[in-house]
Amino acid sequence: MAAQPTSSKWLILVAACLGLGMLMIDTFVVNVAFPAIGRSLHASLSAAEWTVSGYVLVVGVFPVAMGRLGDIFGRKRIYLAGLALFVGASAACGASQGIEQLIVLRVIQGLGAATMMPGTLSIITQAFPPHQRGLAIGIWGGVSGLGLIAGPILGGLLVHGDSWRWIFLINVPIGLIALAMAVIFVPESRDESAPRALDWPGLALLSTSLFLVMFGITRANDLGWISAVILGCLAAGVVLLVAFVAVERTVAYPLIDLSLFRSGTFVMASLSAMLFSAAVFGSQPFTSLFMQNYWGFSPLQGGVAFLPSTVIVASLMPVSGILGQRLGTRMRYVVIAGSASVLFSFLLLLTLDTRSRYLDGFLVPFIFRGLGIGLVMSATSYAVVTALPVAKSGLASGALTMARNIGTSLGVALFGAVFLHSVQASVPGAVAGVPDDQAARIESAATHFVAAGTPEIRAGVEQDIVDGFVLVGATASVVSVLAIGAAFFIRPRARAAPRGVPETAPAHGAPAPVPASPEG
Repeated sequence: MAAQPTSSKWLILVAACLGLGMLMIDTFVVNVAFPAIGRSLHASLSAAEWTVSGYVLVVGVFPVAMGRLGDIFGRKRIYLAGLALFVGASAACGASQGIEQLIVLRVIQGLGAATMMPGTLSIITQAFPPHQRGLAIGIWGGVSGLGLIAGPILGGLLVHGDSWRWIFLINVPIGLIALAMAVIFVPESRDESAPRALDWPGLALLSTSLFLVMFGITRANDLGWISAVILGCLAAGVVLLVAFVAVERTVAYPLIDLSLFRSGTFVMASLSAMLFSAAVFGSQPFTSLFMQNYWGFSPLQGGVAFLPSTVIVASLMPVSGILGQRLGTRMRYVVIAGSASVLFSFLLLLTLDTRSRYLDGFLVPFIFRGLGIGLVMSATSYAVVTALPVAKSGLASGALTMARNIGTSLGVALFGAVFLHSVQASVPGAVAGVPDDQAARIESAATHFVAAGTPEIRAGVEQDIVDGFVLVGATASVVSVLAIGAAFFIRPRARAAPRGVPETAPAHGAPAPVPASPEG
């Protein structure tokens, strides 16, 4: 059934946001559960962490290619394929009997997520007319930010002791409802100007290069940033990315039309989104660790602590998209304001000390962080998808998704390195004179935000942990400043659609509109 866009656009929005919310929650819900996964499956902590790393690697690599495949072969078709794969893999993850099996299934689940994620935004962009697109993208962006914050809350509700399987099994009923709604209400659409041919060399080069870069970023803290493996992966990834650009310039039907990246708004909005994600979502796991391991919060308490941010994001989710649309060429001010709010939240964390608690240490920063997320997520999404012709919405949403995922992974690696360096440099002074084996255990515990040892030693280690976390906040402040700087260059040109030509792309089989040129 193909519904009429004018009569069912809100149902299309619900269908897309249902799948999106499930994906966003899944991104962080496993962070709460992997200690329980390790205990239940008798796996080491480092092995259990691959249930997160494997998923993040795949989700960071494939969105831009999958978004373009949706433009070529049909956005609904690709979205449904990814959603079905995600739901099936979720059910299999919930039934896993070994850590190796779970890691493989999480990679498959990540492939499903990477396939469907760009489709959620491109489907919404196609469904809504220009005058309502800001509201629709605002809701989409709000659901995206809300899902990322709600992940720890849901994880805390679903994980009890060593029971973790429901964090995956809950995706099955939600995913089946999302599948049914997408089949019934989402019309098919695609880029009618694109040939039905796939650039296999380009796809292979892009995927391999991004995988090597993502692998290098996610494993750098474990293997060492200057290790041969990490440097080799990063160097090979850059070389293959250069080769991808060279190939795309020569093939008749490239996977990605590189001329689209001449749009300054598209590039700078994507860069700002990447830096914002690095600061906010890259630091979030360390905030959760601080609350749970240092303060002793339960997983549920740690999740509920994010509730102020969650409420604010939910309240602002339609607002920033509408503001971005109404401000037009000045939409950058929304992104700047949101990024500045996040910057202020990190600056407040610089006052933490060993006596700080949630109410006087985290509550106000979380309020400003929620304000920033609510403003930035939707505004950058609107800026990116409106910077390119609407027929290229799959490519635009895929590039945005990839930028955010790479930013989050880069942030996790950067802040992890900062915290580890700080703790490893300071804790030895607190354990001076302690036997080597005991000192090693205390230092190892400190890297996981746990203060151990005698009361005198513990007091010194607690100060070292707080100092390391404050340094993470200082580093996130610098990244936030860079996000603000990138946002200053989001300067879309005002344009009017040709008279008599609709801006939204038609459903599959209808005459194609004349696409507008991307802004310079």
